Amino acid sequence: MDDSLPFDFETYISAYQGPTRLKRAFFIAEQCAPLRVEAYTYALHIIQHETHNVGAYDVCLEKLNEARAIAGQEAIAAAHEWRETTLKQNKARLDQLEAELKTYRTNMVKESIRVAQGKLGDYYFDVGNMNDAFRHYSKTREFCTTSKHMVDLCFNMIKVHVESEQYHHLASYVARAEVIPQLPDKVNTLAALKCYQAIAALNGGDALAATATVSSLLTSHVTVDTSHAISQILAPSDIAIYGGLCSLASMDRRSLHELLNTNAAFRAFLELEPHIREIMELFQQSKYAECFALLDTHKPAWKLDVYLAPHIDKIIHCIRERAMVQYCLPYSAIDLRNMACAFNTTVQALETDLVRLIADKQKIQARIDSHDKILYTKRSNQRRQAYEQTIDIGEEYEKSARAIMLRLNLVKADMVVR
Repeated sequence: MDDSLPFDFETYISAYQGPTRLKRAFFIAEQCAPLRVEAYTYALHIIQHETHNVGAYDVCLEKLNEARAIAGQEAIAAAHEWRETTLKQNKARLDQLEAELKTYRTNMVKESIRVAQGKLGDYYFDVGNMNDAFRHYSKTREFCTTSKHMVDLCFNMIKVHVESEQYHHLASYVARAEVIPQLPDKVNTLAALKCYQAIAALNGGDALAATATVSSLLTSHVTVDTSHAISQILAPSDIAIYGGLCSLASMDRRSLHELLNTNAAFRAFLELEPHIREIMELFQQSKYAECFALLDTHKPAWKLDVYLAPHIDKIIHCIRERAMVQYCLPYSAIDLRNMACAFNTTVQALETDLVRLIADKQKIQARIDSHDKILYTKRSNQRRQAYEQTIDIGEEYEKSARAIMLRLNLVKADMVVR
C-alpha cells in the first residue's frame, strides 16, 4: 500500500452496514500501516457499541495498542467494566434463550421452536461463535413453513459462511433462495443474493471464469435503487469497480460498447466511480498505455478491499492479456517496438507476455521474429474457407433433396407405414 495514496477511511467505511464493516476495518488495518490506528479504533468502537463479542474486543485492543506503540502514541486502557458487564449479560442471555427453547420443545410449538433456534443462532453470531451459530440456524430448517422463513434461513446461513470465509458454500444457499416461491421483496432480495453469488464466484478459483460470472451478475441484476439492500455485503461504488474490472477482463469489444452505452442501470453506478468509466472508455478506444496507467494508479486502493484484494492482480493480468489479443487482431505483421510503446512496457517484457499467449494459452495464432522484433499473425485462407463452406452446403442440400424425393416416391407407391 502506497503511503501517499489519498484514502478516506471514514467515507469508505460509512457506505456499509452490518458485520462487513468490522471485516473490512480489520482487513484495512492489516494491509495499510498509515490507516492501522484509525481502522482498529473504529473496529473497537463498533465491537463495544454494536456487538457482545468480548473475544474480538480483546484481540482488537491488543492490535490497536501495538499500532499506537509503533506510532509513538499512548496505549488505550482496557474497558474492564464493559468487559465484565458484557460477559454477565452474555451468560444471562444464553441461559434465558436455552430455557425458552427447552420450554417450547416440551410444548411442541413448532413456530416458537424455530424462533428460539434463530435467536440462539443470532446470539452465537453476535458473540463470534460461528460454529454454534451455524448449528442453531440449520436447525430452523425443519420448522420453516413460509417463504419468508426459508429466505431468513438462507440469509442466516450465508452470513455465517461469509464470516467464516467459507465462500464455496454460498452458491448453494443462493440457489436455494432464488427458487423459493413467492419470494418476499423480490427485487431487493435478488439483488442481495446476486452480490453474495458474485463474492462466491470471485473466490471460486478460476480467475477468468469468475470475471465473466461477476460481470454478468453485477451489471445485469443490481440497480442503484437496491443499494440499501446490498449494503451488508457491497457498496454501490463496489458494483462499479467489480463490474467494470470484471467486464474488461471478460467481455469482447462489442459487449463492452453495449455495456457502456445501453446499460442504464450500470451507467448509474459508473457515475459514482468516474475513474472506472474512464478506464473502460480508454480500453474501448485502444488507448492501452493510459488505461493501464490508471489501473496502476488505483490498484493500491483496490488492494484494501477484503474481497477484491486477493484477485486484483489476476484480474488486471486478464485485462492486459485481452488488450494484447485485441491489439493483434487487425494486423498480419506487428512491430514489437511500436506495440511496446502502446502498452507502455519494454520490448523484452512484451515478448515474454506474447510468447505465453502464443505457446501456453494459444490465445494468439502467431509467431515472433525475435531478431527483427516482428510478430507475424497466422491468417486462415479466406477464399479456401469460402469454397469449403460452399461445398459443405451443397452436399447437405443434395442429401436433403434425395431424402425428400425418396419419401415422395414411397408415398406414391403406397409404401408408408400406417
